[in-house]
Amino acid sequence: MTSAYNDIWVYNLAVAKEAKKWWKHGYVEQDQLTAIQHSYQAPFYHPNFTIRILLFIAALFASSGITGFFTLLVADTGRDFISFACIVYGAASFFILEKLFISKNHFKSGVTEAILYHSCGFVIGGIGGLSDFNNVHGILFVCLIVFSFAAFRYLDLLCTIAATLVAAGFLFFEFYSLGGIFQQIIPFVFIIVFTALYFIVKSLQKRGVLKLWYNNLLIVESISLLLIYAGGNYFVVRELSVAMLGLTIQEGKDIPFAFIFYTLTVLIPIAYLYFGVKNKDIVFLRVSLLVVAFSAFTFKYYFSLGHPEITLTIAGIILIGIAIGVMHHLKTPRYGFTRENLLSEKWGSMNVQAFMISQTMGGNQPGVDQSSMPGGGSFSGGGSTNDF
Repeated sequence: MTSAYNDIWVYNLAVAKEAKKWWKHGYVEQDQLTAIQHSYQAPFYHPNFTIRILLFIAALFASSGITGFFTLLVADTGRDFISFACIVYGAASFFILEKLFISKNHFKSGVTEAILYHSCGFVIGGIGGLSDFNNVHGILFVCLIVFSFAAFRYLDLLCTIAATLVAAGFLFFEFYSLGGIFQQIIPFVFIIVFTALYFIVKSLQKRGVLKLWYNNLLIVESISLLLIYAGGNYFVVRELSVAMLGLTIQEGKDIPFAFIFYTLTVLIPIAYLYFGVKNKDIVFLRVSLLVVAFSAFTFKYYFSLGHPEITLTIAGIILIGIAIGVMHHLKTPRYGFTRENLLSEKWGSMNVQAFMISQTMGGNQPGVDQSSMPGGGSFSGGGSTNDF
Protein backbone atom coordinates (compact mmCIF):
# COMPACT_ATOMS: atom_id res chain seq x y z
CA MET A 1 0.00 0.00 0.00
CA THR A 2 1.19 3.49 -0.82
CA SER A 3 -0.21 7.01 -0.81
CA ALA A 4 -3.38 7.71 -2.75
CA TYR A 5 -1.77 10.85 -4.17
CA ASN A 6 0.74 11.21 -7.00
CA ASP A 7 4.12 11.25 -5.24
CA ILE A 8 5.81 13.42 -7.86
CA TRP A 9 3.04 16.02 -7.78
CA VAL A 10 3.18 16.15 -3.98
CA TYR A 11 6.91 16.77 -4.16
CA ASN A 12 6.49 19.38 -6.91
CA LEU A 13 3.89 21.21 -4.84
CA ALA A 14 6.34 21.29 -1.92
CA VAL A 15 9.04 22.72 -4.22
CA ALA A 16 6.71 25.39 -5.57
CA LYS A 17 5.63 26.44 -2.08
CA GLU A 18 9.22 26.70 -0.87
CA ALA A 19 10.20 28.69 -3.96
CA LYS A 20 7.34 31.08 -3.27
CA LYS A 21 8.78 31.69 0.21
CA TRP A 22 12.11 32.55 -1.39
CA TRP A 23 10.34 34.92 -3.77
CA LYS A 24 8.60 36.68 -0.88
CA HIS A 25 11.99 37.22 0.77
CA GLY A 26 13.41 38.67 -2.42
CA TYR A 27 15.87 35.91 -3.28
CA VAL A 28 14.29 35.05 -6.63
CA GLU A 29 12.63 37.26 -9.21
CA GLN A 30 9.10 36.85 -10.49
CA ASP A 31 10.23 35.36 -13.80
CA GLN A 32 12.41 32.84 -11.97
CA LEU A 33 9.50 31.89 -9.71
CA THR A 34 7.39 31.38 -12.82
CA ALA A 35 10.11 29.17 -14.30
CA ILE A 36 10.25 27.07 -11.14
CA GLN A 37 6.48 26.66 -11.07
CA HIS A 38 6.60 25.65 -14.74
CA SER A 39 9.35 23.09 -14.11
CA TYR A 40 7.69 21.67 -10.99
CA GLN A 41 4.08 21.45 -11.98
CA ALA A 42 1.53 19.95 -9.60
CA PRO A 43 -1.93 19.99 -11.19
CA PHE A 44 -3.68 19.49 -7.87
CA TYR A 45 -6.79 21.30 -6.77
CA HIS A 46 -5.39 22.66 -3.51
CA PRO A 47 -7.08 25.98 -2.59
CA ASN A 48 -6.06 28.30 0.21
CA PHE A 49 -6.91 27.58 3.83
CA THR A 50 -10.10 29.69 3.95
CA ILE A 51 -11.55 28.02 0.87
CA ARG A 52 -10.65 24.59 2.25
CA ILE A 53 -12.55 25.34 5.47
CA LEU A 54 -15.62 26.44 3.51
CA LEU A 55 -15.46 23.38 1.26
CA PHE A 56 -15.04 21.16 4.32
CA ILE A 57 -18.22 22.57 5.89
CA ALA A 58 -20.14 22.34 2.60
CA ALA A 59 -19.04 18.73 2.10
CA LEU A 60 -20.16 17.85 5.63
CA PHE A 61 -23.62 19.28 4.92
CA ALA A 62 -23.81 17.38 1.64
CA SER A 63 -22.71 14.11 3.23
CA SER A 64 -25.22 14.59 6.05
CA GLY A 65 -28.00 14.71 3.48
CA ILE A 66 -26.81 11.46 1.93
CA THR A 67 -26.48 9.95 5.38
CA GLY A 68 -30.06 10.96 6.18
CA PHE A 69 -31.32 9.13 3.09
CA PHE A 70 -29.20 6.12 4.02
CA THR A 71 -30.69 6.16 7.53
CA LEU A 72 -34.23 6.04 6.14
CA LEU A 73 -33.37 2.93 4.14
CA VAL A 74 -32.07 0.92 7.12
CA ALA A 75 -33.95 2.45 10.05
CA ASP A 76 -36.43 -0.43 10.39
CA THR A 77 -33.86 -3.22 10.15
CA GLY A 78 -32.11 -4.95 13.04
CA ARG A 79 -29.12 -3.60 14.95
CA ASP A 80 -26.68 -6.03 13.38
CA PHE A 81 -27.84 -5.20 9.86
CA ILE A 82 -27.55 -1.45 10.56
CA SER A 83 -24.00 -1.93 11.86
CA PHE A 84 -23.04 -3.99 8.82
CA ALA A 85 -24.65 -1.39 6.54
CA CYS A 86 -22.59 1.34 8.24
CA ILE A 87 -19.40 -0.59 7.51
CA VAL A 88 -20.37 -0.98 3.85
CA TYR A 89 -21.38 2.68 3.63
CA GLY A 90 -18.06 3.78 5.16
CA ALA A 91 -16.06 1.57 2.81
CA ALA A 92 -18.06 2.91 -0.15
CA SER A 93 -17.22 6.44 1.01
CA PHE A 94 -13.51 5.60 0.88
CA PHE A 95 -14.03 4.35 -2.69
CA ILE A 96 -15.89 7.52 -3.66
CA LEU A 97 -13.14 9.65 -2.10
CA GLU A 98 -10.51 8.07 -4.33
CA LYS A 99 -12.47 7.62 -7.54
CA LEU A 100 -14.48 10.85 -7.63
CA PHE A 101 -12.15 13.31 -5.93
CA ILE A 102 -8.54 12.20 -5.59
CA SER A 103 -8.55 10.82 -9.14
CA LYS A 104 -9.79 14.28 -10.20
CA ASN A 105 -6.67 15.82 -8.61
CA HIS A 106 -8.19 16.99 -5.32
CA PHE A 107 -5.38 17.27 -2.77
CA LYS A 108 -6.42 18.22 0.76
CA SER A 109 -9.07 20.44 -0.72
CA GLY A 110 -11.41 20.40 2.26
CA VAL A 111 -13.79 18.06 0.47
CA THR A 112 -11.31 15.20 0.75
CA GLU A 113 -10.91 15.65 4.50
CA ALA A 114 -14.67 15.80 5.08
CA ILE A 115 -15.27 12.57 3.18
CA LEU A 116 -12.28 10.90 4.83
CA TYR A 117 -13.48 11.62 8.38
CA HIS A 118 -17.02 10.69 7.34
CA SER A 119 -15.73 7.33 6.08
CA CYS A 120 -13.65 6.63 9.18
CA GLY A 121 -16.58 7.42 11.45
CA PHE A 122 -18.97 5.01 9.76
CA VAL A 123 -16.50 2.14 9.55
CA ILE A 124 -15.55 2.51 13.23
CA GLY A 125 -19.18 3.04 14.29
CA GLY A 126 -20.35 0.03 12.32
CA ILE A 127 -17.75 -2.31 13.77
CA GLY A 128 -18.40 -0.93 17.26
CA GLY A 129 -22.13 -1.47 16.79
CA LEU A 130 -21.61 -5.18 16.12
CA SER A 131 -20.25 -5.49 19.67
CA ASP A 132 -22.80 -3.04 21.11
CA PHE A 133 -19.83 -0.80 22.00
CA ASN A 134 -19.05 -2.98 25.02
CA ASN A 135 -15.64 -4.22 23.88
CA VAL A 136 -13.37 -1.26 24.64
CA HIS A 137 -10.22 -3.10 23.59
CA GLY A 138 -11.73 -4.18 20.29
CA ILE A 139 -13.03 -0.70 19.48
CA LEU A 140 -9.66 0.88 20.29
CA PHE A 141 -7.91 -1.67 18.08
CA VAL A 142 -10.29 -0.95 15.21
CA CYS A 143 -9.77 2.80 15.67
CA LEU A 144 -6.02 2.26 15.58
CA ILE A 145 -6.23 0.31 12.30
CA VAL A 146 -8.64 2.71 10.60
CA PHE A 147 -6.86 5.92 11.66
CA SER A 148 -3.45 4.46 10.78
CA PHE A 149 -4.74 3.51 7.33
CA ALA A 150 -6.19 6.98 6.78
CA ALA A 151 -3.00 8.68 7.99
CA PHE A 152 -0.76 6.58 5.76
CA ARG A 153 -2.93 6.38 2.66
CA TYR A 154 -4.14 9.99 2.61
CA LEU A 155 -1.28 11.78 4.43
CA ASP A 156 -3.77 13.11 6.95
CA LEU A 157 -2.32 14.78 10.02
CA LEU A 158 -5.43 14.71 12.22
CA CYS A 159 -5.75 10.98 11.66
CA THR A 160 -2.07 10.67 12.58
CA ILE A 161 -2.77 12.42 15.89
CA ALA A 162 -5.81 10.22 16.48
CA ALA A 163 -3.91 7.01 15.67
CA THR A 164 -1.07 7.89 18.06
CA LEU A 165 -3.41 8.78 20.92
CA VAL A 166 -5.52 5.68 20.31
CA ALA A 167 -2.35 3.57 20.47
CA ALA A 168 -1.61 5.13 23.85
CA GLY A 169 -5.17 4.44 25.01
CA PHE A 170 -5.00 0.85 23.79
CA LEU A 171 -1.72 0.30 25.65
CA PHE A 172 -3.18 1.82 28.83
CA PHE A 173 -6.36 -0.26 28.84
CA GLU A 174 -4.50 -3.48 28.05
CA PHE A 175 -2.37 -3.13 31.17
CA TYR A 176 -5.26 -1.68 33.18
CA SER A 177 -7.41 -4.74 32.46
CA LEU A 178 -4.65 -7.08 33.72
CA GLY A 179 -4.92 -5.52 37.18
CA GLY A 180 -2.54 -5.80 40.11
CA ILE A 181 1.08 -4.95 39.52
CA PHE A 182 0.41 -4.33 35.81
CA GLN A 183 -1.68 -1.29 36.69
CA GLN A 184 1.07 0.11 38.88
CA ILE A 185 3.73 -0.14 36.18
CA ILE A 186 1.67 1.61 33.49
CA PRO A 187 3.69 4.88 33.81
CA PHE A 188 6.96 3.02 33.33
CA VAL A 189 5.52 1.08 30.39
CA PHE A 190 4.55 4.36 28.75
CA ILE A 191 8.03 5.78 29.24
CA ILE A 192 9.70 2.66 27.80
CA VAL A 193 7.33 2.09 24.87
CA PHE A 194 7.16 5.69 23.67
CA THR A 195 10.88 6.22 24.12
CA ALA A 196 11.38 3.26 21.80
CA LEU A 197 8.77 4.68 19.39
CA TYR A 198 10.56 8.04 19.40
CA PHE A 199 13.85 6.49 18.30
CA ILE A 200 12.09 4.36 15.68
CA VAL A 201 10.44 7.45 14.24
CA LYS A 202 13.75 9.34 14.18
CA SER A 203 15.31 6.52 12.19
CA LEU A 204 12.35 6.39 9.79
CA GLN A 205 12.66 10.13 9.12
CA LYS A 206 16.10 9.51 7.62
CA ARG A 207 14.75 7.08 5.01
CA GLY A 208 14.26 8.82 1.70
CA VAL A 209 11.37 6.58 0.64
CA LEU A 210 9.32 7.89 3.57
CA LYS A 211 9.80 11.61 2.94
CA LEU A 212 6.22 11.83 1.75
CA TRP A 213 5.14 11.07 5.33
CA TYR A 214 7.67 13.36 7.03
CA ASN A 215 5.04 15.59 8.68
CA ASN A 216 3.12 12.54 9.90
CA LEU A 217 6.29 11.18 11.50
CA LEU A 218 6.96 14.61 13.00
CA ILE A 219 3.59 14.50 14.73
CA VAL A 220 4.21 11.00 16.08
CA GLU A 221 7.61 12.19 17.33
CA SER A 222 6.08 15.16 19.16
CA ILE A 223 3.25 13.16 20.75
CA SER A 224 5.71 10.45 21.80
CA LEU A 225 7.75 13.04 23.71
CA LEU A 226 4.60 14.34 25.39
CA LEU A 227 3.50 10.84 26.38
CA ILE A 228 6.94 10.05 27.80
CA TYR A 229 6.59 13.12 29.97
CA ALA A 230 3.00 12.24 30.90
CA GLY A 231 4.18 8.82 32.05
CA GLY A 232 6.62 10.44 34.47
CA ASN A 233 4.60 13.47 35.57
CA TYR A 234 3.54 13.33 39.23
CA PHE A 235 0.21 15.11 38.67
CA VAL A 236 -0.86 12.76 35.84
CA VAL A 237 0.16 9.62 37.70
CA ARG A 238 -1.41 10.67 41.00
CA GLU A 239 -4.74 11.82 39.58
CA LEU A 240 -5.15 8.78 37.33
CA SER A 241 -4.26 6.50 40.24
CA VAL A 242 -7.00 8.06 42.34
CA ALA A 243 -9.61 8.25 39.57
CA MET A 244 -9.08 4.89 37.83
CA LEU A 245 -7.17 2.64 40.21
CA GLY A 246 -9.19 3.52 43.29
CA LEU A 247 -6.09 4.59 45.19
CA THR A 248 -6.86 6.24 48.55
CA ILE A 249 -4.18 8.63 49.76
CA GLN A 250 -4.34 9.31 53.45
CA GLU A 251 -3.14 12.54 54.97
CA GLY A 252 0.63 12.56 55.21
CA LYS A 253 0.94 9.68 52.72
CA ASP A 254 1.79 9.68 49.03
CA ILE A 255 1.50 7.50 45.92
CA PRO A 256 3.89 4.57 45.41
CA PHE A 257 7.26 5.59 43.90
CA ALA A 258 6.38 9.25 44.55
CA PHE A 259 10.04 10.28 44.72
CA ILE A 260 10.65 8.83 41.25
CA PHE A 261 7.78 10.81 39.75
CA TYR A 262 8.84 14.02 41.50
CA THR A 263 12.30 13.53 40.01
CA LEU A 264 11.00 12.75 36.51
CA THR A 265 8.68 15.77 36.60
CA VAL A 266 11.79 17.92 37.00
CA LEU A 267 14.38 16.01 34.97
CA ILE A 268 12.39 15.25 31.80
CA PRO A 269 11.78 18.95 30.91
CA ILE A 270 15.44 19.74 31.63
CA ALA A 271 16.54 16.83 29.44
CA TYR A 272 14.24 17.94 26.60
CA LEU A 273 15.59 21.49 26.79
CA TYR A 274 19.20 20.29 26.93
CA PHE A 275 18.93 17.95 23.94
CA GLY A 276 16.92 20.54 22.03
CA VAL A 277 19.71 23.08 22.39
CA LYS A 278 22.53 20.54 21.95
CA ASN A 279 21.07 18.94 18.82
CA LYS A 280 19.33 22.09 17.51
CA ASP A 281 16.11 20.08 17.53
CA ILE A 282 13.10 22.38 17.25
CA VAL A 283 10.69 19.58 18.26
CA PHE A 284 12.53 19.05 21.54
CA LEU A 285 12.60 22.80 22.16
CA ARG A 286 8.90 23.32 21.55
CA VAL A 287 7.86 20.31 23.59
CA SER A 288 10.21 21.36 26.39
CA LEU A 289 8.40 24.69 26.69
CA LEU A 290 5.08 22.90 27.16
CA VAL A 291 6.34 20.41 29.71
CA VAL A 292 8.27 23.05 31.69
CA ALA A 293 5.01 25.00 32.06
CA PHE A 294 3.11 21.86 33.11
CA SER A 295 5.81 20.94 35.62
CA ALA A 296 5.47 24.38 37.18
CA PHE A 297 1.71 23.85 37.33
CA THR A 298 2.21 20.42 38.94
CA PHE A 299 4.32 21.73 41.82
CA LYS A 300 2.12 24.79 42.23
CA TYR A 301 -0.95 22.53 42.46
CA TYR A 302 0.42 20.45 45.32
CA PHE A 303 2.76 22.91 47.04
CA SER A 304 0.99 26.24 46.93
CA LEU A 305 2.51 29.11 48.86
CA GLY A 306 -0.84 30.87 49.07
CA HIS A 307 -1.88 34.11 47.37
CA PRO A 308 -1.99 32.74 43.79
CA GLU A 309 -2.14 36.26 42.34
CA ILE A 310 1.25 37.05 43.89
CA THR A 311 2.68 33.73 42.69
CA LEU A 312 1.46 34.31 39.14
CA THR A 313 2.80 37.86 39.10
CA ILE A 314 6.23 36.77 40.29
CA ALA A 315 6.26 33.87 37.82
CA GLY A 316 5.32 36.25 34.99
CA ILE A 317 8.08 38.68 35.92
CA ILE A 318 10.62 35.86 36.01
CA LEU A 319 9.50 34.49 32.62
CA ILE A 320 9.59 37.94 31.01
CA GLY A 321 13.06 38.50 32.44
CA ILE A 322 14.26 35.17 31.08
CA ALA A 323 12.76 35.92 27.66
CA ILE A 324 14.45 39.33 27.50
CA GLY A 325 17.75 37.80 28.59
CA VAL A 326 17.57 35.03 25.99
CA MET A 327 16.61 37.48 23.23
CA HIS A 328 19.57 39.68 24.12
CA HIS A 329 21.91 36.70 24.33
CA LEU A 330 20.84 35.44 20.89
CA LYS A 331 21.15 38.82 19.21
CA THR A 332 24.43 37.39 17.97
CA PRO A 333 24.09 33.78 16.68
CA ARG A 334 25.36 31.33 19.31
CA TYR A 335 25.57 27.55 19.17
CA GLY A 336 23.57 27.52 15.94
CA PHE A 337 20.71 29.64 17.35
CA THR A 338 19.68 33.20 16.67
CA ARG A 339 16.67 35.37 17.41
CA GLU A 340 16.55 36.62 13.81
CA ASN A 341 14.57 35.29 10.85
CA LEU A 342 16.36 32.11 9.86
CA LEU A 343 15.14 32.01 6.26
CA SER A 344 17.08 35.13 5.34
CA GLU A 345 20.28 33.95 7.00
CA LYS A 346 19.92 30.46 5.60
CA TRP A 347 20.65 31.62 2.07
CA GLY A 348 22.69 34.69 2.88
CA SER A 349 26.02 33.11 1.89
CA MET A 350 25.13 31.97 -1.60
CA ASN A 351 23.82 33.20 -4.94
CA VAL A 352 20.28 31.86 -4.77
CA GLN A 353 19.27 33.29 -8.12
CA ALA A 354 22.13 31.49 -9.83
CA PHE A 355 21.16 28.27 -8.11
CA MET A 356 17.54 28.63 -9.23
CA ILE A 357 18.57 29.33 -12.81
CA SER A 358 20.83 26.28 -12.86
CA GLN A 359 18.07 24.05 -11.49
CA THR A 360 15.21 25.25 -13.67
CA MET A 361 16.84 26.51 -16.89
CA GLY A 362 19.78 24.17 -17.30
CA GLY A 363 22.49 26.69 -16.45
CA ASN A 364 25.85 25.95 -14.89
CA GLN A 365 26.06 25.07 -11.23
CA PRO A 366 27.32 28.03 -9.20
CA GLY A 367 30.32 27.59 -6.94
CA VAL A 368 28.69 27.58 -3.51
CA ASP A 369 29.28 25.87 -0.23
CA GLN A 370 27.70 22.46 -0.68
CA SER A 371 27.17 22.05 3.04
CA SER A 372 24.49 24.73 2.94
CA MET A 373 22.85 23.64 -0.30
CA PRO A 374 19.29 22.29 -0.14
CA GLY A 375 19.06 18.54 -0.40
CA GLY A 376 16.25 16.23 -1.43
CA GLY A 377 13.94 17.80 1.12
CA SER A 378 11.70 16.60 3.86
CA PHE A 379 8.05 17.19 3.11
CA SER A 380 4.56 15.91 3.46
CA GLY A 381 1.40 17.07 1.86
CA GLY A 382 1.83 20.45 0.25
CA GLY A 383 4.40 21.82 2.70
CA SER A 384 8.08 21.43 3.17
CA THR A 385 10.40 21.65 6.11
CA ASN A 386 13.43 23.81 6.81
CA ASP A 387 15.82 21.24 5.34
CA PHE A 388 14.17 21.40 1.91
